[in-house]
Amino acid sequence: MFGMGFMEILLIAVIAIIALGPEKLPTAMVDIAKFFKKIKSGLDDAKSTIDNELNISEMRAEANKFKAQIEDTTSSMNINSLSGILDDEDDLSSNTIKKEKKAVKTEKIETSKKVENEVVTNTNSTAANKFKVNTSGDNN
Repeated sequence: MFGMGFMEILLIAVIAIIALGPEKLPTAMVDIAKFFKKIKSGLDDAKSTIDNELNISEMRAEANKFKAQIEDTTSSMNINSLSGILDDEDDLSSNTIKKEKKAVKTEKIETSKKVENEVVTNTNSTAANKFKVNTSGDNN
């Protein structure tokens, strides 16, 4: 324990008995045990706080991953629908095709903006719910 052998621990115990006496030794041991318990609970609290912070980072990473998946899916759907339109309607003029492409691009941009806003809103609301702050201005 702490790099100490049996002889070192025995020496500390003998010195404690001599210095404190048999009357004060039990209360000193209880106080030392309480001190170690407080230190341990403080370390556990710090560890749980760090775990919560890491969980928020993991949730952001996961949200970004889902956002990328949604963007890939919408882009592949738009490409498939655009190619279907071109195959089915060969007689469309080039202006009409350009308008369709422009509409698809606009729709893709709007969809990605909506997804990004939802991800940011969900992340912010989750973080806000975990760390509520008293903003009433009372300093009691």
